[in-house]
Amino acid sequence: MKLKVLLTAALAVVAGTAMVAGTGTVTAKEPGPSAGRMLASGLMDPRGIKLGPDGMLYVAEAGKGGDTKIVVEGQEATVGTTGRISKIDPATGERTTVIDGLPSHNGPEGDSVGPADVAFVGDQLYYLQTHGGAAYGFPDMPTGIYRVKGQVTQLVADIGQFNIDNPVADVTDKVQMDVEPGGNPYSMLVRGGDFYVVDGNQNQVMKATTGGQVTRIAEIPGHLITTGITFRPSGGPFFVSTFGAFPFAPADGRVIQVGQSGGATEIARGVSMLTDIEAAPSGQLYVLQFDEQPSAPGPIPFALFTGKVLKLNDDGSMTPLVTDFNFATSMVFDGDTLYVVNNGVSLLAPGEVWQIKNFSTIAPQAVPTTAPTQAAAPTATPRAGTIGGPDTGSGGYAGAQGDAHFGLVALALLAAAGLSGAGVVVARKRG
Repeated sequence: MKLKVLLTAALAVVAGTAMVAGTGTVTAKEPGPSAGRMLASGLMDPRGIKLGPDGMLYVAEAGKGGDTKIVVEGQEATVGTTGRISKIDPATGERTTVIDGLPSHNGPEGDSVGPADVAFVGDQLYYLQTHGGAAYGFPDMPTGIYRVKGQVTQLVADIGQFNIDNPVADVTDKVQMDVEPGGNPYSMLVRGGDFYVVDGNQNQVMKATTGGQVTRIAEIPGHLITTGITFRPSGGPFFVSTFGAFPFAPADGRVIQVGQSGGATEIARGVSMLTDIEAAPSGQLYVLQFDEQPSAPGPIPFALFTGKVLKLNDDGSMTPLVTDFNFATSMVFDGDTLYVVNNGVSLLAPGEVWQIKNFSTIAPQAVPTTAPTQAAAPTATPRAGTIGGPDTGSGGYAGAQGDAHFGLVALALLAAAGLSGAGVVVARKRG
Protein backbone atom coordinates (compact mmCIF):
# COMPACT_ATOMS: atom_id res chain seq x y z
CA MET A 1 0.00 0.00 0.00
CA LYS A 2 1.12 3.54 -0.65
CA LEU A 3 2.16 5.64 2.34
CA LYS A 4 -0.63 8.16 1.79
CA VAL A 5 -3.17 5.36 1.93
CA LEU A 6 -1.62 4.10 5.16
CA LEU A 7 -1.65 7.58 6.65
CA THR A 8 -5.29 8.09 5.72
CA ALA A 9 -6.20 4.79 7.37
CA ALA A 10 -4.16 5.69 10.45
CA LEU A 11 -5.85 9.06 10.75
CA ALA A 12 -9.23 7.36 10.55
CA VAL A 13 -8.27 5.00 13.36
CA VAL A 14 -6.99 7.84 15.52
CA ALA A 15 -10.04 9.99 14.83
CA GLY A 16 -12.29 7.16 15.95
CA THR A 17 -10.40 5.94 18.96
CA ALA A 18 -7.85 8.59 20.05
CA MET A 19 -4.85 6.34 20.49
CA VAL A 20 -2.53 7.73 23.17
CA ALA A 21 1.05 6.57 23.53
CA GLY A 22 1.66 3.86 26.07
CA THR A 23 -1.97 3.66 27.18
CA GLY A 24 -3.78 1.94 24.32
CA THR A 25 -7.20 3.14 23.25
CA VAL A 26 -8.80 5.83 25.37
CA THR A 27 -11.83 8.05 25.18
CA ALA A 28 -11.23 10.93 22.80
CA LYS A 29 -10.28 14.16 24.57
CA GLU A 30 -11.93 17.43 23.63
CA PRO A 31 -9.04 19.69 22.62
CA GLY A 32 -8.53 22.96 24.40
CA PRO A 33 -5.88 24.53 26.63
CA SER A 34 -6.56 25.10 30.33
CA ALA A 35 -6.67 28.91 29.94
CA GLY A 36 -7.45 31.47 27.27
CA ARG A 37 -9.65 31.34 24.20
CA MET A 38 -9.19 30.29 20.61
CA LEU A 39 -8.67 33.51 18.66
CA ALA A 40 -8.28 32.11 15.15
CA SER A 41 -8.33 28.77 13.35
CA GLY A 42 -8.04 27.43 9.81
CA LEU A 43 -4.25 27.86 9.63
CA MET A 44 -2.09 25.51 7.53
CA ASP A 45 0.74 24.09 9.63
CA PRO A 46 1.40 27.42 11.40
CA ARG A 47 4.84 27.93 12.89
CA GLY A 48 6.34 31.27 13.95
CA ILE A 49 4.19 34.15 15.24
CA LYS A 50 5.12 37.80 15.84
CA LEU A 51 3.37 41.01 16.83
CA GLY A 52 3.59 43.58 14.04
CA PRO A 53 4.13 47.34 14.45
CA ASP A 54 0.45 47.77 13.51
CA GLY A 55 -0.65 45.71 16.51
CA MET A 56 -1.65 42.76 14.34
CA LEU A 57 -0.39 39.19 14.69
CA TYR A 58 1.62 37.75 11.80
CA VAL A 59 1.93 33.98 11.37
CA ALA A 60 4.16 31.94 9.08
CA GLU A 61 2.31 28.92 7.66
CA ALA A 62 4.33 26.03 6.24
CA GLY A 63 1.50 25.06 3.89
CA LYS A 64 0.57 21.66 2.51
CA GLY A 65 3.18 20.99 -0.17
CA GLY A 66 1.78 20.60 -3.66
CA ASP A 67 1.40 18.37 -6.71
CA THR A 68 5.03 18.16 -7.84
CA LYS A 69 6.82 15.01 -6.73
CA ILE A 70 10.51 15.10 -5.86
CA VAL A 71 12.96 12.71 -4.21
CA VAL A 72 15.24 13.94 -1.42
CA GLU A 73 17.79 11.47 -0.09
CA GLY A 74 15.78 8.52 -1.35
CA GLN A 75 12.41 9.65 0.04
CA GLU A 76 9.56 10.92 -2.12
CA ALA A 77 7.91 14.19 -1.19
CA THR A 78 5.57 16.67 -2.81
CA VAL A 79 6.24 20.37 -3.22
CA GLY A 80 4.21 23.34 -4.27
CA THR A 81 3.46 26.93 -3.41
CA THR A 82 0.91 26.57 -0.60
CA GLY A 83 2.97 28.37 2.04
CA ARG A 84 1.69 31.75 3.18
CA ILE A 85 1.88 34.54 5.74
CA SER A 86 -1.35 35.45 7.54
CA LYS A 87 -2.33 38.51 9.54
CA ILE A 88 -4.73 38.08 12.46
CA ASP A 89 -6.62 40.85 14.23
CA PRO A 90 -6.20 40.27 18.00
CA ALA A 91 -9.52 42.04 18.66
CA THR A 92 -11.70 40.01 16.29
CA GLY A 93 -9.65 36.98 15.24
CA GLU A 94 -10.17 37.85 11.58
CA ARG A 95 -7.49 36.34 9.34
CA THR A 96 -6.30 37.93 6.13
CA THR A 97 -3.60 36.74 3.75
CA VAL A 98 -0.54 38.97 3.58
CA ILE A 99 1.22 36.89 0.94
CA ASP A 100 0.70 33.40 -0.41
CA GLY A 101 2.22 31.24 -3.11
CA LEU A 102 5.33 30.56 -1.02
CA PRO A 103 7.39 27.33 -1.26
CA SER A 104 6.06 24.39 0.74
CA HIS A 105 7.56 20.92 1.08
CA ASN A 106 5.35 18.05 2.23
CA GLY A 107 7.27 14.98 3.37
CA PRO A 108 6.40 11.30 3.12
CA GLU A 109 4.65 11.26 6.51
CA GLY A 110 2.31 14.12 5.73
CA ASP A 111 3.74 17.15 7.51
CA SER A 112 5.04 20.29 5.84
CA VAL A 113 8.00 22.65 5.92
CA GLY A 114 8.04 26.05 4.29
CA PRO A 115 7.65 29.54 5.77
CA ALA A 116 8.98 29.09 9.30
CA ASP A 117 8.87 32.51 10.96
CA VAL A 118 8.32 36.23 10.47
CA ALA A 119 9.95 39.40 11.83
CA PHE A 120 9.91 43.15 11.36
CA VAL A 121 12.67 45.71 10.97
CA GLY A 122 10.77 48.94 11.52
CA ASP A 123 7.64 48.62 9.40
CA GLN A 124 9.21 46.20 6.94
CA LEU A 125 8.05 42.57 7.07
CA TYR A 126 10.53 39.72 6.55
CA TYR A 127 9.97 35.98 6.57
CA LEU A 128 12.15 32.91 7.04
CA GLN A 129 11.93 30.21 4.35
CA THR A 130 12.92 26.64 5.21
CA HIS A 131 13.48 23.84 2.68
CA GLY A 132 14.05 26.16 -0.20
CA GLY A 133 16.71 25.69 -2.87
CA ALA A 134 17.26 23.26 -5.71
CA ALA A 135 17.42 20.18 -3.46
CA TYR A 136 13.76 20.75 -2.54
CA GLY A 137 12.52 21.79 -5.97
CA PHE A 138 12.88 25.57 -5.58
CA PRO A 139 16.11 26.57 -7.35
CA ASP A 140 15.12 30.25 -7.40
CA MET A 141 13.99 30.36 -3.74
CA PRO A 142 16.81 29.17 -1.47
CA THR A 143 16.50 28.67 2.26
CA GLY A 144 16.90 32.09 3.84
CA ILE A 145 15.40 35.42 4.89
CA TYR A 146 13.15 37.31 2.47
CA ARG A 147 11.81 40.86 2.35
CA VAL A 148 8.06 41.00 1.64
CA LYS A 149 6.62 43.77 -0.55
CA GLY A 150 3.02 43.14 -1.50
CA GLN A 151 2.96 39.76 -3.27
CA VAL A 152 6.67 39.95 -4.10
CA THR A 153 9.55 38.55 -2.04
CA GLN A 154 13.23 39.45 -2.30
CA LEU A 155 16.05 37.30 -0.91
CA VAL A 156 17.97 39.17 1.77
CA ALA A 157 20.16 36.49 3.37
CA ASP A 158 20.97 33.11 1.78
CA ILE A 159 21.19 30.92 4.87
CA GLY A 160 21.09 27.73 2.83
CA GLN A 161 24.28 28.57 0.97
CA PHE A 162 25.95 29.69 4.20
CA ASN A 163 25.21 26.33 5.78
CA ILE A 164 26.50 24.45 2.73
CA ASP A 165 29.72 26.49 2.69
CA ASN A 166 30.18 26.54 6.48
CA PRO A 167 28.82 23.35 8.08
CA VAL A 168 28.92 23.12 11.86
CA ALA A 169 31.60 20.96 13.48
CA ASP A 170 29.20 18.09 14.24
CA VAL A 171 28.52 17.80 10.51
CA THR A 172 32.12 18.29 9.40
CA ASP A 173 33.34 15.71 11.91
CA LYS A 174 30.53 13.31 10.89
CA VAL A 175 29.29 13.12 14.46
CA GLN A 176 25.89 14.13 13.11
CA MET A 177 24.89 11.96 10.17
CA ASP A 178 21.52 13.61 9.63
CA VAL A 179 22.18 16.62 7.39
CA GLU A 180 19.57 18.56 5.46
CA PRO A 181 20.67 20.47 2.37
CA GLY A 182 20.97 24.09 3.48
CA GLY A 183 19.97 23.34 7.07
CA ASN A 184 16.58 23.87 8.65
CA PRO A 185 16.18 27.30 10.26
CA TYR A 186 13.24 27.24 12.68
CA SER A 187 12.90 30.72 14.18
CA MET A 188 14.31 34.23 14.07
CA LEU A 189 14.12 37.57 15.84
CA VAL A 190 15.37 41.09 15.25
CA ARG A 191 17.80 42.84 17.57
CA GLY A 192 19.57 46.09 16.79
CA GLY A 193 18.33 45.96 13.21
CA ASP A 194 19.87 42.53 12.56
CA PHE A 195 18.33 39.06 12.39
CA TYR A 196 19.27 36.25 14.75
CA VAL A 197 18.29 32.80 13.50
CA VAL A 198 18.18 29.40 15.17
CA ASP A 199 18.75 26.37 12.92
CA GLY A 200 17.44 23.03 14.16
CA ASN A 201 19.44 20.89 11.76
CA GLN A 202 22.78 22.68 11.92
CA ASN A 203 22.08 23.47 15.61
CA GLN A 204 23.46 26.97 15.77
CA VAL A 205 22.64 30.64 16.26
CA MET A 206 23.37 32.84 13.24
CA LYS A 207 23.35 36.58 12.69
CA ALA A 208 22.20 38.01 9.36
CA THR A 209 22.18 41.65 8.32
CA THR A 210 19.67 43.35 6.05
CA GLY A 211 22.59 43.65 3.64
CA GLY A 212 22.84 39.86 3.39
CA GLN A 213 25.92 39.07 5.49
CA VAL A 214 25.54 35.85 7.49
CA THR A 215 27.82 34.89 10.39
CA ARG A 216 27.73 32.19 13.03
CA ILE A 217 27.37 33.31 16.66
CA ALA A 218 27.46 29.92 18.38
CA GLU A 219 27.21 26.20 17.73
CA ILE A 220 25.13 23.96 20.01
CA PRO A 221 26.82 20.53 19.85
CA GLY A 222 25.12 17.17 20.30
CA HIS A 223 22.31 17.63 17.74
CA LEU A 224 19.83 18.80 20.39
CA ILE A 225 17.59 20.35 17.69
CA THR A 226 17.50 24.04 18.55
CA THR A 227 14.12 25.73 18.19
CA GLY A 228 13.17 29.03 19.87
CA ILE A 229 15.28 32.10 20.63
CA THR A 230 14.67 35.20 22.75
CA PHE A 231 16.36 37.82 24.93
CA ARG A 232 15.14 39.93 27.82
CA PRO A 233 13.83 43.47 27.23
CA SER A 234 16.71 44.75 29.34
CA GLY A 235 19.23 43.22 26.93
CA GLY A 236 21.90 40.67 27.77
CA PRO A 237 22.37 37.20 26.30
CA PHE A 238 20.11 35.15 24.10
CA PHE A 239 18.19 32.12 25.36
CA VAL A 240 17.60 29.13 23.09
CA SER A 241 15.23 26.17 23.55
CA THR A 242 15.85 22.62 22.31
CA PHE A 243 13.45 19.91 21.21
CA GLY A 244 15.69 16.91 21.80
CA ALA A 245 16.10 13.75 19.73
CA PHE A 246 14.04 10.57 19.74
CA PRO A 247 12.83 9.22 22.16
CA PHE A 248 12.43 12.80 23.41
CA ALA A 249 13.60 12.26 26.97
CA PRO A 250 12.92 15.25 29.27
CA ALA A 251 16.67 15.58 29.84
CA ASP A 252 17.06 16.58 26.18
CA GLY A 253 14.62 19.47 26.41
CA ARG A 254 17.00 22.24 27.44
CA VAL A 255 17.48 25.98 27.66
CA ILE A 256 20.84 27.27 26.46
CA GLN A 257 22.20 30.73 27.21
CA VAL A 258 24.13 32.18 24.27
CA GLY A 259 26.28 35.30 24.48
CA GLN A 260 25.82 38.04 21.91
CA SER A 261 29.33 37.37 20.65
CA GLY A 262 29.32 33.61 21.18
CA GLY A 263 29.60 30.96 23.85
CA ALA A 264 26.83 28.61 24.98
CA THR A 265 25.91 27.50 28.51
CA GLU A 266 23.09 25.19 29.53
CA ILE A 267 20.91 26.74 32.24
CA ALA A 268 17.92 24.36 32.40
CA ARG A 269 16.69 20.93 31.33
CA GLY A 270 13.95 18.51 32.24
CA VAL A 271 10.97 19.11 29.92
CA SER A 272 10.86 17.28 26.61
CA MET A 273 10.06 18.74 23.16
CA LEU A 274 10.52 22.49 23.72
CA THR A 275 9.59 24.49 20.63
CA ASP A 276 9.88 28.10 21.82
CA ILE A 277 11.14 30.40 24.54
CA GLU A 278 9.91 33.94 25.12
CA ALA A 279 10.56 36.76 27.60
CA ALA A 280 7.61 38.59 29.12
CA PRO A 281 7.82 42.39 29.42
CA SER A 282 8.97 41.84 33.02
CA GLY A 283 11.95 39.83 31.76
CA GLN A 284 10.60 36.53 33.09
CA LEU A 285 11.33 33.65 30.71
CA TYR A 286 8.72 31.12 29.60
CA VAL A 287 9.07 28.01 27.46
CA LEU A 288 6.60 26.21 25.21
CA GLN A 289 6.26 22.44 25.00
CA PHE A 290 5.09 20.69 21.82
CA ASP A 291 3.83 17.63 23.73
CA GLU A 292 5.23 15.33 26.44
CA GLN A 293 7.17 12.14 26.12
CA PRO A 294 4.78 9.31 27.06
CA SER A 295 5.08 7.85 30.53
CA ALA A 296 5.88 4.41 29.13
CA PRO A 297 7.17 3.14 25.79
CA GLY A 298 4.38 2.74 23.27
CA PRO A 299 3.49 3.10 19.62
CA ILE A 300 3.37 6.90 19.70
CA PRO A 301 6.48 8.80 20.87
CA PHE A 302 4.47 11.54 22.58
CA ALA A 303 1.32 11.93 24.66
CA LEU A 304 -1.42 13.87 22.88
CA PHE A 305 -2.79 17.08 24.41
CA THR A 306 0.10 17.45 26.85
CA GLY A 307 1.74 20.61 25.49
CA LYS A 308 2.32 23.39 28.01
CA VAL A 309 3.47 26.92 28.66
CA LEU A 310 5.94 26.75 31.55
CA LYS A 311 7.73 29.33 33.67
CA LEU A 312 11.52 29.03 33.73
CA ASN A 313 12.62 29.43 37.34
CA ASP A 314 15.94 30.80 38.58
CA ASP A 315 17.01 27.33 39.75
CA GLY A 316 16.55 25.85 36.27
CA SER A 317 13.25 24.10 36.99
CA MET A 318 10.15 24.72 34.86
CA THR A 319 6.67 25.20 36.32
CA PRO A 320 3.57 24.50 34.17
CA LEU A 321 1.10 27.37 33.91
CA VAL A 322 -1.17 26.54 30.96
CA THR A 323 -1.68 22.92 29.91
CA ASP A 324 -3.48 20.78 27.31
CA PHE A 325 -2.00 22.25 24.15
CA ASN A 326 -1.33 19.87 21.28
CA PHE A 327 1.55 20.23 18.81
CA ALA A 328 2.26 23.77 20.09
CA THR A 329 4.93 25.45 17.96
CA SER A 330 5.44 29.11 18.97
CA MET A 331 4.24 31.98 21.15
CA VAL A 332 4.55 35.75 21.54
CA PHE A 333 3.72 38.33 24.21
CA ASP A 334 1.80 41.58 23.77
CA GLY A 335 2.00 43.16 27.19
CA ASP A 336 0.29 40.79 29.62
CA THR A 337 -1.42 38.84 26.83
CA LEU A 338 0.21 35.70 25.48
CA TYR A 339 -0.57 34.25 22.06
CA VAL A 340 0.20 30.57 21.42
CA VAL A 341 0.18 28.64 18.16
CA ASN A 342 -1.64 25.33 18.66
CA ASN A 343 -1.93 22.44 16.19
CA GLY A 344 1.22 23.74 14.54
CA VAL A 345 1.34 20.43 12.74
CA SER A 346 -2.19 20.36 11.39
CA LEU A 347 -2.77 16.64 10.91
CA LEU A 348 -5.48 16.18 13.53
CA ALA A 349 -7.05 19.65 13.34
CA PRO A 350 -6.47 23.01 11.62
CA GLY A 351 -3.82 25.28 13.08
CA GLU A 352 -4.96 27.73 15.73
CA VAL A 353 -3.88 30.83 17.65
CA TRP A 354 -4.91 30.99 21.32
CA GLN A 355 -5.16 34.25 23.24
CA ILE A 356 -4.42 34.21 26.99
CA LYS A 357 -5.14 37.55 28.65
CA ASN A 358 -3.87 38.57 32.12
CA PHE A 359 -1.20 35.93 31.78
CA SER A 360 0.75 37.08 34.85
CA THR A 361 -2.22 36.21 37.10
CA ILE A 362 -2.32 32.52 36.12
CA ALA A 363 -1.54 30.22 39.04
CA PRO A 364 0.88 27.30 38.57
CA GLN A 365 -0.67 23.97 37.60
CA ALA A 366 -0.49 21.15 40.15
CA VAL A 367 1.25 18.76 37.79
CA PRO A 368 4.86 17.57 37.61
CA THR A 369 7.28 19.54 35.46
CA THR A 370 8.42 16.42 33.62
CA ALA A 371 6.93 13.18 32.44
CA PRO A 372 8.36 9.98 33.95
CA THR A 373 11.68 9.69 32.20
CA GLN A 374 12.29 6.97 29.68
CA ALA A 375 15.82 6.08 28.84
CA ALA A 376 17.49 8.60 26.58
CA ALA A 377 18.45 7.45 23.13
CA PRO A 378 21.93 5.95 22.80
CA THR A 379 24.30 7.48 20.31
CA ALA A 380 22.15 7.13 17.26
CA THR A 381 23.19 5.43 14.07
CA PRO A 382 21.01 4.70 11.06
CA ARG A 383 19.48 1.24 11.16
CA ALA A 384 17.73 -0.83 8.56
CA GLY A 385 13.98 -0.54 8.86
CA THR A 386 14.11 2.85 10.53
CA ILE A 387 11.50 5.33 9.40
CA GLY A 388 12.74 8.90 9.26
CA GLY A 389 10.32 11.76 8.90
CA PRO A 390 10.63 15.09 7.15
CA ASP A 391 11.77 17.97 9.30
CA THR A 392 10.95 21.24 10.85
CA GLY A 393 14.14 21.83 12.58
CA SER A 394 16.13 18.70 12.55
CA GLY A 395 17.52 16.85 9.62
CA GLY A 396 17.22 14.98 6.37
CA TYR A 397 15.35 11.80 5.67
CA ALA A 398 18.23 9.40 5.32
CA GLY A 399 19.91 10.17 8.62
CA ALA A 400 17.25 8.58 10.81
CA GLN A 401 19.22 9.95 13.73
CA GLY A 402 16.27 10.65 15.94
CA ASP A 403 15.61 14.24 14.94
CA ALA A 404 12.54 15.90 16.32
CA HIS A 405 10.87 16.24 12.96
CA PHE A 406 7.27 17.23 13.15
CA GLY A 407 6.89 14.21 10.88
CA LEU A 408 6.80 12.42 14.24
CA VAL A 409 3.07 13.07 14.27
CA ALA A 410 2.37 11.11 11.12
CA LEU A 411 4.88 8.43 12.04
CA ALA A 412 3.18 7.98 15.37
CA LEU A 413 -0.24 7.78 13.80
CA LEU A 414 0.97 5.12 11.42
CA ALA A 415 2.40 3.16 14.31
CA ALA A 416 -0.74 3.58 16.38
CA ALA A 417 -2.83 2.13 13.59
CA GLY A 418 -0.50 -0.83 13.34
CA LEU A 419 0.51 0.14 9.83
CA SER A 420 4.12 1.14 10.08
CA GLY A 421 5.66 -2.31 9.77
CA ALA A 422 8.17 -3.98 12.00
CA GLY A 423 10.92 -1.36 11.80
CA VAL A 424 11.93 1.12 14.46
CA VAL A 425 9.99 4.37 14.26
CA VAL A 426 12.38 7.30 14.53
CA ALA A 427 10.46 10.55 14.76
CA ARG A 428 11.98 13.83 13.81
CA LYS A 429 11.02 17.45 14.09
CA ARG A 430 10.77 20.09 11.45
CA GLY A 431 11.34 23.57 11.97
